[in-house]
Amino acid sequence: MGKIILFEKKHADELIANGLNDKLMDLDATYEEARICDFSKKGQAFTYVNDDKPIFACGIVQLWDGVAEAWVLGSRNIFDIKILAAKTIKELQDETCKKYKIRRLQTSVKSNFDRGLRFATWCGFEIEGLKKKYGPDGSDYYQLGIIY
Repeated sequence: MGKIILFEKKHADELIANGLNDKLMDLDATYEEARICDFSKKGQAFTYVNDDKPIFACGIVQLWDGVAEAWVLGSRNIFDIKILAAKTIKELQDETCKKYKIRRLQTSVKSNFDRGLRFATWCGFEIEGLKKKYGPDGSDYYQLGIIY
């Protein structure tokens, strides 16, 4: 049985090294110096581990009072616990936003990452627009937001 622990940068490194949940994310993950997860403060990001191996990590990065950016990194093994993972990520997102008084949470999802877009909307995010040529490879991303 897995457990939730506080996120550490090494968890992102392990998730990426062991393979992410979709090949679409591989290029973005190579930009180590620009990983948003590294900007989360202690208590604002979490990792689900099973047998000391990270399965997924998620968190927020506060941009200013009341506004934050959400992020999720999933390993290819996340599909073994996809329902548990989805519920856990949503619960952690909501609890963290409540604790830190976040009124707006936003995220970006690669426009051709259908699974990621479905997950974000399931979590309550709404599509706000398309960010053309936004990705490190020049790909388009959707901007999504949720108001608490």
